[in-house]
Amino acid sequence: MDSLLALRLHEWVSAEPWLETVVVLMAQYGVFALPVALAIVWIRSDSSDGQRLAILVGSVAALVAFGLGLVLERTLGRPRPFVELGFAPLLAHAADSSFPSDHTLTGVALVGAMVWRAPRAGGVLILWAVLVGLARAAAGLHYVSDVIGSAVLALVIDGLAWLIVPRFIPRIFHRRVPVAGRGTD
Repeated sequence: MDSLLALRLHEWVSAEPWLETVVVLMAQYGVFALPVALAIVWIRSDSSDGQRLAILVGSVAALVAFGLGLVLERTLGRPRPFVELGFAPLLAHAADSSFPSDHTLTGVALVGAMVWRAPRAGGVLILWAVLVGLARAAAGLHYVSDVIGSAVLALVIDGLAWLIVPRFIPRIFHRRVPVAGRGTD
């Protein structure tokens, strides 16, 4: 089923030049929107709303996810769809392991922690990260199950990070700090 879905998805995207362009751009550059979005959230939030803490938790989760991803891809060695099914991917890529999807794993881990502090913004960012993964699946680099499995694994890592990381973050991220010019004389 996974192979058939990968093949059909790739065929559908390849048949529509405009869609192929969107998929290639999203697959190659979409992940870079995530840290930019988090930088904007960081600048616009204050330390009392917990969003900065969520960004720190997500950053640690992303580092852990990236390291775990390296271990899993070397351990599991699942062939990429373009290798196993014999079609040309939309993006040049090494014929290394398909699972996990590093873009999905680190992307969802990075932004997934936001769900606990800003559910709407966190949900939108997770959706974007999963769309990046699905674009990479449509480009022939991953199976859809690689993307789903990577997203689930990332959310588990986020949950564990929420249990551990806040204990090591300085209390400055938990209290309101007055800003010059805002009623402070």
